[in-house]
Amino acid sequence: MNVDRENHETSDAINNEKARSPKDNLVLIVDDTLYNIQLLSLMLLRQGYQVEQANNGLEALAKVKERPPDIILLDIRMPDINGYEVCSRLKADPFTEDIPIIFISSVEDASDKVEAFSVGGVDYISKPFQLIEVLARIETHLRLCSLQRRLQEQNEQLQLSAEVLSRSLKQERELSQMKTDFISVVSHEFRTPLTTIQSASELLEYYEWTKEEQIEQLHQIQAEVKHMTALMEDVLFLSRANTNKSKINPTEFDLLKFCNQLLRQMQRTFAKNYTINSRLQVHVIDDANRNLANSPPDIVIENLHLQNEIAPLMVNMDEKLLRQILTNLLTNAFKYSPEHSQVKFDLTVTQETVTFSICDQGIGIPSDDLEHLFNAFHRGKNVGILPGTGLGLSIVRNCVNLCKGSISVNSQLNVGTEFVVTLPIHHLADDDCDTE
Repeated sequence: MNVDRENHETSDAINNEKARSPKDNLVLIVDDTLYNIQLLSLMLLRQGYQVEQANNGLEALAKVKERPPDIILLDIRMPDINGYEVCSRLKADPFTEDIPIIFISSVEDASDKVEAFSVGGVDYISKPFQLIEVLARIETHLRLCSLQRRLQEQNEQLQLSAEVLSRSLKQERELSQMKTDFISVVSHEFRTPLTTIQSASELLEYYEWTKEEQIEQLHQIQAEVKHMTALMEDVLFLSRANTNKSKINPTEFDLLKFCNQLLRQMQRTFAKNYTINSRLQVHVIDDANRNLANSPPDIVIENLHLQNEIAPLMVNMDEKLLRQILTNLLTNAFKYSPEHSQVKFDLTVTQETVTFSICDQGIGIPSDDLEHLFNAFHRGKNVGILPGTGLGLSIVRNCVNLCKGSISVNSQLNVGTEFVVTLPIHHLADDDCDTE
């Protein structure tokens, strides 16, 4: 820090303290001699200070508890408990430990003065005292106490700023690492589709093809472009999420129709090699409350994706984020499972939440990978040559966080993996009330 600037700020702080009016400060005088109390009170009142009086130690402790003063003038020799004990009790209490205490006593023994400072006193004035000296000591210690408070506040602000800076640097490092990983992934993931696109376009340009063969080559090009576009969209989504630019956008839609269509799409995509076993469970906790899906309580529907007529369950959720969550989890379940195995999709709905459980019979996740499972670009050690970018589960976690939900995973090697996602559910009747 610049020394001149630091000195200037310190000088400003001192001047501000000097400009502070004495009437802002409360002085507690503790003495068993009435004359001393009256003399000190008169002097301080004339200077504009507020004054409280106590004739003994116990009364002083009670008044401090009722209304903490800014400074205390404390006698040592008193009939009930002496000034040392009063000071010790005040310093032992976090609520009063910072109140400056000036001892005023006729005791001249050096050991008594040492005792006064050892129990927490900030100063010692001998009787008979000079009024101008007492006033100067009070002003000095009030100013010092105020400056100490300001210094503590500044230290707390600096500590808070350091923590914010540390978090920002950590986030910057994470973003920098993500960019590095992205370049690595892009160079690897884009090389193959770009090579395919280039080869197909050259074949179309230099060779004679039938109409069917031309369409086949064009479809190949389109598929590779679609793959690269999907990868770019994934990376952009994570970039927005890590810079807090992603926002939830809830819309009204039929949750059961949404799941039905999604499962039908997945069934068509993976129908040749996999089977989807889906189940819907609807639970109504209190029959007196809303009846979910306009159906009796505790419904269980097997093979949801094969049902044509299902009573609607209208909700207000972010459909796009939900599609990202379920599509990534289902795709992973198929991708890492052996052919002709079964993927289970369970949907459980209550009045407050909707829970999706996706369970496969795949290769499982090594325990060492579970800690980093949701990190961008991380892939399990046992994935082998299976294609992937390591972005899917990171996207799932970010989507779940945006929806203020939760996600858990249970996995066993060569047995299978189950992901459970729980999201808050908002019914239309609730939302109608909230929009007023």
